[in-house]
Amino acid sequence: MKKKGLSPVIATVLLIALALILAIIIFLWARNFISDQITKEGREITQSCSGVNFQAEAVKSLGNLSIVNRGNIPLYGIEIRKKSAIGSLQEVQVEPFSGHPSLLSGETRDVPLPSELNAGMEILVIPVLLGESVSTHQKRPYPCDKAYGKTITVKATITD
Repeated sequence: MKKKGLSPVIATVLLIALALILAIIIFLWARNFISDQITKEGREITQSCSGVNFQAEAVKSLGNLSIVNRGNIPLYGIEIRKKSAIGSLQEVQVEPFSGHPSLLSGETRDVPLPSELNAGMEILVIPVLLGESVSTHQKRPYPCDKAYGKTITVKATITD
């Protein structure tokens, strides 16, 4: 009686191919969960966030948000989040600074205030830094954690 089946060599090749395909699928899937490390001046960018020092003031009648960089770390932009009545935050916009790409120490910049923000609303202004991706060596914006942001109230006029 003759038995027919796969030869051991073909079975081994198929098992190796299946293992490689599964490894590639797992790698591509896991890559979405592992964030690319971003550095600034040779150190992890989250350490730079702790050194950021800025002031912000929003005036509805002028339609702008004034940012003054009081620290030594250049700001690439800001992220504006609106506080709701229950204390949760809703992202309104991320605004990179136009013109000169970064707000250097001692500089002031005005950013347009989003139209949905009204006088008396509390907003959280979060600094955005420009770092370098470790894997691709490209410049990438990085919004700091909300703990490094400033909570301000939108004023109706300058005198408020």
